[in-house]
Amino acid sequence: MHVPDHFALPEDRLLALLAAPRAGNLVTVHADGPLATFVPFHLERDEEGTARLVTHLVANNPQLATPTTGPAMVLLDITDTYVSPRWYATNDVQPNVPTWDYVTIHAWGPLHVDRSPARALEVARRLSSRTGDGDVVDAVGEDKLAAMSRAIRAVEVRVDRLQGKAKMSQNRHPDDVRSVLAHVEEHGPSEVADYLREVSLPHAEERFATIRRLSRQHRVPAHRQGSAL
Repeated sequence: MHVPDHFALPEDRLLALLAAPRAGNLVTVHADGPLATFVPFHLERDEEGTARLVTHLVANNPQLATPTTGPAMVLLDITDTYVSPRWYATNDVQPNVPTWDYVTIHAWGPLHVDRSPARALEVARRLSSRTGDGDVVDAVGEDKLAAMSRAIRAVEVRVDRLQGKAKMSQNRHPDDVRSVLAHVEEHGPSEVADYLREVSLPHAEERFATIRRLSRQHRVPAHRQGSAL
């Protein structure tokens, strides 16, 4: 994934996003090509502290039928939104084009499939518990859960490499970030609004203050001080 430095997801933010269960695509490569399944993941750590993204697949999923030829990849698209240039406070002065803001996380590592029904049920229970619905699983009854667990397989990807990208207007003029934030606060998504408020706006304000300081030192014309880099 191409990640310019100013779009790199801060590590603390990345880990906070992974603390909650997330749905995404499990991508594996086989002799006849790549396969993908959209599934929910939750993060676990083993005794050594190694991170693993854990999920479950139905037993007859083609991804489980043939060996993989390399590491698996997990794509977690956290949030996104279309951004109209009409939302920019500076658009009347400096017309712009539409864009798309988004936060995404990519993880790579070896795939492990546990074919034990007990492990499959454990993984399903843990995911339900972390979403706050552990009690509804218990209500199903052990006999029925045991039968259901025989039809699924526990799957995990050991996280050897993790990369996050947040293209969230932080390269815009602070007034543009504020005006986009105002629109998103009214219309959503809420996760976009949170990131704009907590990360993008402070970054844009600091960046613009640096540009103004440098422009005074080098006497850059005022009309160029707010241009995007």
